[in-house]
Amino acid sequence: MRQLAFRKGQVVHRHGDACVGLIFVRKGRLAFSILSEEGREITLFRTDKRGTCILSAACVLQTLEFQSQVTAEITAEVSILPAAVLAQLMNENRDVERMVYKQAVAQYSGVLRTMQQIVFLSLEKRLANFLQDECTRRKSASFSATHEQIARCIGSSREVVTRMLNQFASREIVALGRGTVTVLDPDALGDMLL
Repeated sequence: MRQLAFRKGQVVHRHGDACVGLIFVRKGRLAFSILSEEGREITLFRTDKRGTCILSAACVLQTLEFQSQVTAEITAEVSILPAAVLAQLMNENRDVERMVYKQAVAQYSGVLRTMQQIVFLSLEKRLANFLQDECTRRKSASFSATHEQIARCIGSSREVVTRMLNQFASREIVALGRGTVTVLDPDALGDMLL
């Protein structure tokens, strides 16, 4: 297993690069994104400490093929099980193969959930949902995130997210700081999702 470190914003793996294998996050957070031909990026899911990014091993699974990249959302340390080793383990042990496919289905379900929100929910609801999820995930009403990062997670542009966050701030639902968001009224966010 290889041990690697990545700076915030550094690309860990890009579709078309040599098959990397299974990524285990030891520290930090990775974002799995897709890119449009125009350069627009949408984060489909994120993987925190002790999580895995099975879709980075899509070449081993052979049925998953799409334009994507994995980026260090914050400084990250990872362990990588090379694709050849993973393929050998899957061929020799059906339990490993089942575990890999089960993890792939779970991450693919997260991808579908993200796509469903982008297609069917209004921007206000997507932003409210993102803010709720971040507070829950981080166990804090306040968290660090740039407007650009939020835009990638909800499938919008930075300018639109800035405008919507400012509207939320004027209604005292959130307070904005430099690179931080604090949820002041979680009930108002919940009401938006009804």
